[in-house]
Amino acid sequence: MPLVVAPRYNPAPITQTVDLGRGGWGKTNERANDPVPDRDRITAPVLDPRVEPPTNPVAITVHLNAGFPLGDVKSHHHAVNIDAPSDDVRIIRLDNHVTPADRDFELTWTPAATAAPLVGLFREHVGNADYVLALVTPPLKADAQKEALPREMVFVIDNSGSMGGTSITQAKASLLFALDRLKPNDRFNVIRFDHTMDAVFGDTVAADAGNIARAKAFVSALQASGGTEMVPPMKAALSDRRGPDSQYLRQVVFLTDGEIGNEQELFDTIAAMRGRSRVFMVGIGSAPNSFLMTRAAEIGRGTFTHIGSVDQVQERMRELIEKLESPIVTGLTASYAGGAIDATPDALPDLYRGEPIVIAAKLGAADGQLEIKGMIGARPWTVTLPVAKAAEGTGLSKLWARRKITDAEMAHRLGQASVEETDKRILALALEHHLVSRLTSLVAVDATPSRPEGARLTRAELPLNLPAGWDFDKVFGTERKGDDTPAPQRLERRADAGNLSAPAKRTAAAAAAGPLAVAAAQPAGVVLPKTATDAELKIMAGLLLLALSFLLALRRHPHRHTAH
Repeated sequence: MPLVVAPRYNPAPITQTVDLGRGGWGKTNERANDPVPDRDRITAPVLDPRVEPPTNPVAITVHLNAGFPLGDVKSHHHAVNIDAPSDDVRIIRLDNHVTPADRDFELTWTPAATAAPLVGLFREHVGNADYVLALVTPPLKADAQKEALPREMVFVIDNSGSMGGTSITQAKASLLFALDRLKPNDRFNVIRFDHTMDAVFGDTVAADAGNIARAKAFVSALQASGGTEMVPPMKAALSDRRGPDSQYLRQVVFLTDGEIGNEQELFDTIAAMRGRSRVFMVGIGSAPNSFLMTRAAEIGRGTFTHIGSVDQVQERMRELIEKLESPIVTGLTASYAGGAIDATPDALPDLYRGEPIVIAAKLGAADGQLEIKGMIGARPWTVTLPVAKAAEGTGLSKLWARRKITDAEMAHRLGQASVEETDKRILALALEHHLVSRLTSLVAVDATPSRPEGARLTRAELPLNLPAGWDFDKVFGTERKGDDTPAPQRLERRADAGNLSAPAKRTAAAAAAGPLAVAAAQPAGVVLPKTATDAELKIMAGLLLLALSFLLALRRHPHRHTAH
């Protein structure tokens, strides 16, 4: 559950083009395709934790009904209290009454050792339709004797300013672990990026000891600084020099916090260039951009892995690498014997061994069988689920509708639907199921107003917490000791040297003066330091030295008069 939105890097727009006519002269034209068209709406002021303590307290209660006996239930980043009313139900609450929203909340659970379920099926009846949620895990040992294909691995690591602090430590440790798992018949390359980009090799190379040692030295020397230009390294990683006939299984592992404003530009890049590559996003830090990570992995037909703390690096990366090494379940389809079915996702992704299939569907009737088919290696694999025996569930209709909205957005990004068709579909789903989307919102009406009669309405932008583990100076630049510049101007200068774009610089500067000053922050203009200097004294001293030099020159060369 995301609890804080981290500061984003917004690439600067190209605002003008030039049409040259005869004689080399021309006129400039405005350019409309800003990579971040909503930059002023997604940039919020951020508190400096050294000046202001974390705020925005949050309370969370989770009612977990897994449908099978539970084993370990764990909150990885927050202290919680866990009650167990039954074997398959847990109630989880935050331990502290005041918990600042400075990191994402993550809850994981596993089945009891004796359960080991492979199938879960839930059903909900809403209106005139039935909705089901099916979770099916392929057998762990199926086709284990299949020889693993050689892989072409491209690792991309973000070393921008937002990765400062513990994030860069986690990213480097994750990548070093992955490099150690390469096999001699694999090929690989490593790309690093901030607002610039470098690759260890010009192309993927053999995973021999010498090349791996060179790549590990490159990774170990990385430091976090600069902006986050994510599109160029993604293009470089997806550039496939071997083509679809290659014997190598091509996989891109992208390690980042994903804090950018031009998300659509990244999605378009993956959709246009993915080819035979599979993109596996690894979210680093306490509050990665999980929307970007999940959507990029869906478009790239890969998966999203979150590493929120240093102690998760080895476990999470081992799980990911084992997935990448495992045989793929391909050609998955879902059908329903018993009436119409509207299932999501539209196209089931390729799966790695041990990874569950999650299907949400709207059914015309609830007395048929849901059948899932695929291929594990060269052998067909089928599982049949009788819907009438599904456990009762709640919220399945909304889950189905949310995923259908995602499908509609994906179809548009892949060029399969027009803007008008996409918007019409999203609006109908959101209104029918009362969901917030980019076209709809919820309105809250307070029946007990507290503003005194006659008092004027006020507006203020509330600052966000800096995500836990982030380094404020790496994002907004380094402050000089002894600098007596006012805080807003100092932070404006910091932002110039750090990770943020112009709108973020303005809001960061406003945040330094307090929440109430944000509304008064000016949207334009350049603020220069107003610190005092000794320039006037130096000018006077210089003039005095020039006068003394002139007098000395006269004494050395007195005028001589000639007698006539």
